[in-house]
Amino acid sequence: MIASLKSILDILGKPNTQYLVPVFQRVYSWDRMQREQLWKDMMKADSSADGHFTGSFIYRPEASGACGDSDAPSGHMKVDLIDGQQRLTTITLMLVALRDRVRDMGNERRANEIDETYLHVAPGVPKLVLSDADAPTMAHLVDGVPAPEEDDLSQLLIEGYEFFREKVEEPSVDADAVMRGLDRLRVVAVELEEDDAPQQVFESLNAKGRPLSTIDLLRNVIMAKYGATEQQRLFDVYWAPIDEAFHQFGAEQDVYLDAALHAWAEKHAPSIHASKRSELYQAFRAYLGGHDSISLEELLRSINEGCLAFAADPGSPEAKKHLDWAVEKPQGLISQSKLFGD
Repeated sequence: MIASLKSILDILGKPNTQYLVPVFQRVYSWDRMQREQLWKDMMKADSSADGHFTGSFIYRPEASGACGDSDAPSGHMKVDLIDGQQRLTTITLMLVALRDRVRDMGNERRANEIDETYLHVAPGVPKLVLSDADAPTMAHLVDGVPAPEEDDLSQLLIEGYEFFREKVEEPSVDADAVMRGLDRLRVVAVELEEDDAPQQVFESLNAKGRPLSTIDLLRNVIMAKYGATEQQRLFDVYWAPIDEAFHQFGAEQDVYLDAALHAWAEKHAPSIHASKRSELYQAFRAYLGGHDSISLEELLRSINEGCLAFAADPGSPEAKKHLDWAVEKPQGLISQSKLFGD
């Protein structure tokens, strides 16, 4: 493991390097509050000679288990993003908005410089390759290809671009200030070596971004058992349908997913005991660690079936019981009436 302090633009602008999001990571999830904080950090960095520290960036050269087809030209290095996807994606959205702004103002040279340095490895080849769910929307924003159908559109990516487009169009903001600020955003860049376990690093992360959910962590520890090709197949067959089915619950989908996992455990693995949501992942982890004979694909198939059944009938008495368990009091993440429609 090799760590160094770097500018975020040094990372994103590294020549001949393409960054890929592994399949065990979640889709883009930053909302307005996190975008606003990043913008403030960038502006603060611009006014500080020492810059501004904004977290960690953990990666491993040579992609293994990354999403989609990267199409990187030969001779270009592919890098798996272990931590930093949300931040790097958000900064990419900021740069896309800035590129479009300076192009609209007639500065084609500056727009092309941003595009070629930070948004593409080569013409038509993206610098940042997101998950299969997010990649079409990002391609629409970066390259102007037709937007995906509404059901397949990543609304958070669209909102992110529109947020930064509004910011860069403010009279008090200019391109030089944005680029200076981004260049002064500092991260601890950690390069994993061959013997380092990226999934274990990913599992332990909880920086400024949205905390990892139970399903994120569970997917991570299971997928760690497989190579790149199998990771992609298992994701497409078992995990992607779960993500799609629970998308209907919006910002509360993590609560519904935890309730579904709790319901599955009660029926299929009663030794998994969790008195509250925060204990659920560790209970699953202990179960997996104590059962070497478990067929992981059979386990995935069973979890997939249980979660899809839960999502199909979230108002059933059984589902309500587990949703009631998932709503931790006194925080009251969700009102009973909103969950159950009473």
